[in-house]
Amino acid sequence: MTVIQRNKFREETRFALGELRDVARVAVVYGDAAKVERDLMAATPYRRRLEQSRILVVPVVERESAAATSAVADVGPGRWELLKDVVKAFPGAGAGRWLAWPTRNDDWSGYFRRLMGDAAASGGYLTISTSGMIRGSGVGAPNWDVLLSTFPRNRPGNKQDEEAEKAWKRATLDSSEALTSKEEGTRIASGGGRGAISQALPRDVPELSEIVAIHEGFYRALGEGDEEAMAAIWSKSKTRQSALAPLVDKGARLDGWDVVLRPDRRPQGIIVSDLDVTIEKGLATLTGLETVANGATLLCTQTFERDDTDGAWIMTGHTTIPYGADVVAKVVLRCDASGCIALPAKSVASSVR
Repeated sequence: MTVIQRNKFREETRFALGELRDVARVAVVYGDAAKVERDLMAATPYRRRLEQSRILVVPVVERESAAATSAVADVGPGRWELLKDVVKAFPGAGAGRWLAWPTRNDDWSGYFRRLMGDAAASGGYLTISTSGMIRGSGVGAPNWDVLLSTFPRNRPGNKQDEEAEKAWKRATLDSSEALTSKEEGTRIASGGGRGAISQALPRDVPELSEIVAIHEGFYRALGEGDEEAMAAIWSKSKTRQSALAPLVDKGARLDGWDVVLRPDRRPQGIIVSDLDVTIEKGLATLTGLETVANGATLLCTQTFERDDTDGAWIMTGHTTIPYGADVVAKVVLRCDASGCIALPAKSVASSVR
């Protein structure tokens, strides 16, 4: 497969996925234009994490019908530029290097139709390892935090990884990088990719500070075992339908916050760092790295929506999953106003959006 990337200057570069062998992983998502757009919307909050693990996302759009053809323009190459008025990303804006589009989209959509048969209507995905072999696949859409947890997390400064990192940068194009200045080892400070890792969230953006305040209040209540404060965090989302209810109906055990916050249950000494916040179409997503007392790291994801009455941001979900080098997560913790459920990671690797 040959793919194309575009920067903010509307310059383009093309390369074969074979150039990324022994260097990067690939996640191919497939479906109609609406499904692919939802997949990319779900992936965008993890843009820096995807780059840290050198995962290239390649969307394949099903456009058999004439109606679908026009919709492809909404999610085609340069999505970041096309949706710049509805996507807000902190600390770094820009698509980075994580997104590329196939030059022969219809050939690949035909491959998925033949592979999936009747299930193709639901869309699907597959992941390709650094060896070029298919590593996993599924019907529907990947849950990006679970996908990230299955790959080693590469961090800048890893000398053993230096050559692979150089090859990744030679092949790909950062959205903030001009072709005329592209050179080996270029570090992009504000491209939303690996170069944005050390940036701090701005504190002078009102809607951002509101989200961060809720986030900090959550971890303060969690660390102190403060049931009253935790209830206040979730108070405005209690009336909404719980996303955990279908899992409980299937037999998953739900622990209420009174149980989660008990001294013998709640985590101690959590430090949260490296925050990202993405706001798109009325939904805000915060991701960060939890470091627990024994040094292990987890990826946390918190979702926020606007309150129906006063328009204030309210927390609607919290998820954590182990996330570190040489760690493959076995369990993911999902929480909302009703409490938390621990689930086998494989059971929630994909979903239907």
